[in-house]
Amino acid sequence: MALIAIASAKGSPGVTTAAMLFAALWPRPSILVECDPAGGDVALRMPGADGEPLDSNPGLLNLVAAGRKSLYADLVGQHTEQIIGGLEVLTGMTTPEQAAGLGQWDTLGQLFAELPGTDTVVDLGRIGAETPQNAILTSASAVVLVVDTVPSSVVHLRERLRKVSDALGGEVGAPLHVVVVAPPKRSRAVAEIRDAITQSQTPVEGVHHLAHDTTGAAFFLGQVTGSPARTALVRSAQPIVDVLAERTAGAFVSPERSAGQQQEVTS
Repeated sequence: MALIAIASAKGSPGVTTAAMLFAALWPRPSILVECDPAGGDVALRMPGADGEPLDSNPGLLNLVAAGRKSLYADLVGQHTEQIIGGLEVLTGMTTPEQAAGLGQWDTLGQLFAELPGTDTVVDLGRIGAETPQNAILTSASAVVLVVDTVPSSVVHLRERLRKVSDALGGEVGAPLHVVVVAPPKRSRAVAEIRDAITQSQTPVEGVHHLAHDTTGAAFFLGQVTGSPARTALVRSAQPIVDVLAERTAGAFVSPERSAGQQQEVTS
């Protein structure tokens, strides 16, 4: 199945919001997984489907505890919750201290990339040279780095793109995409970042403009009133999701086909 890894090179210019947005708009069955060691906040932002607060116990930690001997796909569904709007979410850690003993990042990446009939959008938070969640990148079908237009952020982005590209195997690995968070009318700034990336000769499949839109973002901060579909944020995100979904379609296997494959393996 497709695993879409969303991360930032410096700070967190809307990584969680982008991950929630992409997962919510995804055209195939999907779940959102929080794998930010600094602490996830979906449970703090969003109510459950019934309007009540989500379970305060982080789903990811419970999943790892339940699968301490063997992690398998059925465990994931047992540890997800549905937020308002219908999106299935595997909530993450609430504090950085909880990530210290996790130690199964590469196994988690493989697990999320092989969920039967389900694509996974993973929020990795900020990644650096030694961040533990980097291990998940090797299982990704596509990697999306989110950046704003602050010059220092762009400098960090170019360096991180090189490192991630090398880790993914360069042009033969999972495709890299860049999402620039900028006001709707700042398309020139996005074009300048695209040019800077091109000049760095880093293999990037796409540079996309995601609108900085407080009205649209408010929905993904738990202020679930009005129609998010009409906001500049959602309108700008839809073409990005369409591209990512099309480019990763080959990684998706229908539940029926997946069950057949499993039967062949175990028979």
